[in-house]
Amino acid sequence: MSQPRKSVGRRTFLVGLLTGAGAMGALGAARRQAAAKPGPAAIEPAPGPILYRRTEDVERYYRTLYR
Repeated sequence: MSQPRKSVGRRTFLVGLLTGAGAMGALGAARRQAAAKPGPAAIEPAPGPILYRRTEDVERYYRTLYR
């Protein structure tokens, strides 16, 4: 003969409380993150290669790769 546990009610209350707090924290973080994002900015593309110069040596290297 088992006696009903009194802590079951407390546990469900705490689980609900922690779940609600987590949901509110996630919503608050998402709202802050959305507010911090700037609008789309006009980015001009670079006129040429950025990482390296295309010299004769580089051209010769790429020609040997594809033969």
